[in-house]
Amino acid sequence: MKSLKIDKVLVDTTIAHFVNDGFSYLPYYLMVLIREGYKLTFFQNSMILMVYYLGGAVISPLMGRYIDNVRKKGFMMGIGLVLFSLSFILLAIPYPKNLDIYGFMGGMFIISVFSTIYHPIGSMILNKKYRENAGTALGINGIGGGIGRAIFPGIFLVINESFKDFSISLIVLTLVMAFLGLYVALDLRKEEFFVEQQKKNTLFKFSLPITILLIATILRTMAISGGSAMLPSYMNITLGFNSTLVGIIIVLAYSSAIFGQPFLGYLSDKYSRTLILVLTSALYGVLIIILMFLNNVFTVSIVFILSYFIGLSNFPLLMALVGKVSKDSDLAENSAIIFGLGGGLGGALGTLIIGFIGQIINTHISFITMGIISILSAIIILFIPLNKK
Repeated sequence: MKSLKIDKVLVDTTIAHFVNDGFSYLPYYLMVLIREGYKLTFFQNSMILMVYYLGGAVISPLMGRYIDNVRKKGFMMGIGLVLFSLSFILLAIPYPKNLDIYGFMGGMFIISVFSTIYHPIGSMILNKKYRENAGTALGINGIGGGIGRAIFPGIFLVINESFKDFSISLIVLTLVMAFLGLYVALDLRKEEFFVEQQKKNTLFKFSLPITILLIATILRTMAISGGSAMLPSYMNITLGFNSTLVGIIIVLAYSSAIFGQPFLGYLSDKYSRTLILVLTSALYGVLIIILMFLNNVFTVSIVFILSYFIGLSNFPLLMALVGKVSKDSDLAENSAIIFGLGGGLGGALGTLIIGFIGQIINTHISFITMGIISILSAIIILFIPLNKK
């Protein structure tokens, strides 16, 4: 395995990942604050987040196909970040009480549309440019995403402490990050990442490896994305942790992924992409089940942080495996199918099932169900054939 050179493309895609994932995961914490302000139920909370995932699932395959035919992918990635950042202003609107849930659901859907731009582009660029070091490159790139996830809740808390106003604080954050997205667009405006291909007018056709990986991804992200979305609310509502404590725990948990993504990406290159994906899926399921039998702040925090260290490895592990089973001409489209459609549909189903079971039985059973589903996804991953592209 050749050494990896850190260049402008890797740096800029890492900055882009920082902004993208910072905003992608911020709704989970924002919903804790919105729930407190609007007195939403656990199920209403899950419905709003379900729309967020569902919108991404619907749009991602179409976005991936469009991106495959774009030459200036780096420029498009930056402009996409500008739009994604600014779309969060929709959550800053003080909706009337009788329209609040509909306003937030509509806002989340629009946010989800712009959330589909970064990952297929980032995956395609890094897989194509770095080839055999793709897992390591994606892992380094994942550091940016990990830092974004870790510090965005903290940044928002600091801004909110200064302005003492949820709406103004969110608008300030979106404007600052929109400028970062604009920097990426301008810095990569001359770079081209393009593979000549015939125009695709047909419906999406999934190869056997992509089909199996898609099924496994839906199940895996039902547990991981659904769990990541709803666990902050579980700590706030069920365990009674206040929003500040939840924010601190989330920052620590997301920080763990800063080290987890490059470490697991490196292991996937050195040993086996399939093996590491299987182990992380199974271990996440076990950790979530264990978490449901804990209520002490210290033990809950430790297991919660470990689950994020393992679970938030989706990007380097899934995208490196996509690169292994895809043709260059299909990289962006397949990346969007797996990360967007699979991740979005899995996240939507996960939040819906957690909210529904939590409403009719209890939240502990809903998360235990997700743990079992995560373990099931690990078994399915073992059946992905890797010898054909």
